[in-house]
Amino acid sequence: MPNCKQCQSSFDVTDQDRKHYQKIGVPEPTLCPDCRQQRRACFRNERNFYHRKCDATGKEMVSMYRPEIKTMVYGPSYWWGDGWDPLEYGKDFDFSRPFFEQFRELQAVVPRLSLYGKANENSDYTTHTDHAKNCYLCVDVGFAEDIYYSKYIVHCRDLTDCYQLEKSDQCYESCYSVGTHHSKFIYLADGSTDSDFLYNCKGVKNSLMCWNLRQKQYCIENKQYSKEDYQKFLKQYDTGSYSNLQKYITRYQELIQKAVRKPAELISCEDCSGDYLYNCKNVHNSFSCFDSWDARYSYDCCYLRDSYDVYESGFDCEQQYECHACNRGKFLIGCSVCYDVSDLRYCEMCHNSEYLFGCIGLRHKKYCILNKQYSKEEYEKMVPRIIEHMKKTGEWGQFFPVNLSFFAYNESAAPEFSPMDKEQVLEKGWQWYEDKKAYQPQIYEIPDHIKEVPDAIVDETLTCEDCGKNYRVITQELNFYRRNSLPIPHLCPNCRYFRRINFRNPYRLYDRQCANCQAPIQTTYAPDRPEKVLCEKCYLKEVY
Repeated sequence: MPNCKQCQSSFDVTDQDRKHYQKIGVPEPTLCPDCRQQRRACFRNERNFYHRKCDATGKEMVSMYRPEIKTMVYGPSYWWGDGWDPLEYGKDFDFSRPFFEQFRELQAVVPRLSLYGKANENSDYTTHTDHAKNCYLCVDVGFAEDIYYSKYIVHCRDLTDCYQLEKSDQCYESCYSVGTHHSKFIYLADGSTDSDFLYNCKGVKNSLMCWNLRQKQYCIENKQYSKEDYQKFLKQYDTGSYSNLQKYITRYQELIQKAVRKPAELISCEDCSGDYLYNCKNVHNSFSCFDSWDARYSYDCCYLRDSYDVYESGFDCEQQYECHACNRGKFLIGCSVCYDVSDLRYCEMCHNSEYLFGCIGLRHKKYCILNKQYSKEEYEKMVPRIIEHMKKTGEWGQFFPVNLSFFAYNESAAPEFSPMDKEQVLEKGWQWYEDKKAYQPQIYEIPDHIKEVPDAIVDETLTCEDCGKNYRVITQELNFYRRNSLPIPHLCPNCRYFRRINFRNPYRLYDRQCANCQAPIQTTYAPDRPEKVLCEKCYLKEVY
């Protein structure tokens, strides 16, 4: 059992792992799965947007890169256009120097895309989005429309403040559900409709404040009501008032403590381990993945095949290794944010391309190394030499080192997986960003009820009650709140997001015993947590 070179903890490398590494031609990892994921997450800034000018047009734009970061950044329309050629920055490979050193030099000169996105419409203030329409301040939205302040949304419409929903619409503050409609504050509630405050329910309709229910209707706090009595109760149920809503949230949090828990959420899965897996087969040590098979050590992925150590890739992906955000990518090693690609090694922001090595920003290209064009024959001779060179330097099979990221640690997604304070980050030689912006105190008093909120609130500057940062309400968001009888939130989008994900379990497996039969189980509930966690057999007996 090897020890991680970063955190020194021991970790498993199984026989199946070794077969996969041999098949794709990479050495066994030197970091544990947690440290490997931390490294990939350092290259992802999801929640920090800045104003800066496009280095091509001079126009003001929103970017994931701070203005003081000295690199060329283009707005989406120019970056995707024909006004520049990434091949102009091509370099010869130098076999006397490490590959990552040469790649860093290429990073310094090739213009970067201000926000990651592809085939979007009216969704400028989003990143890592793919075929999104009318979306605002979203991350990981794919094939969706009218989505606000949400993450990991696929084939959905008309959502606000949601996380990991699929095939759902008209939802608010809802998470980890498929096929849900017109519902608020639901968590693990597949197929639920016209319901609020559900926890771990399936196929529930017209219900409030319920947990562990299956195929029920007209229930309140797990008590069955007639349709008439339920509708009478709704007349006094008012989520449009902020003070009322806070009371409902508090009651919901009290009630769900009664819920029995499964060791992990493995829905329609076969031979899987991890948590929040849907329709997966032979997926292990992975979290928040759906419609995937033959994968390990992967996070927040969908439609993934035969892949290891992947973060945020989706939609027809095959044989990716140590990759980040490579939608529709096949046969990739060490790549980041490359869409519609095949047979790439160590590339960034390359699209609709194949057979590239160490390239940045290429589109519709093949047989290039460090952004320099080669013939097919030259490319096929060079690549094995580069791989051998990287094996000697210890770089081959590793993801990009953290010092190649343009983002400070606390700007990136890494703290969600591996929280660290400033001193710990700086001790490792990584970046830390101090936000010195002065925020305005809130003068405007938000009305308690949405019915009392005027249109002019969209012109007001609000201040988050948690972090003190300013935020605004946009017109589309206000209309959503009015349609769904919801008050204006008193927290900024970021604080709302972190409250939402703090409700989920950490992406880590522990050994503990079933609370009923004491059978050994593997779960994301740490042994010292108070929830009643049951093995699958005991859970099914109690819930069904």
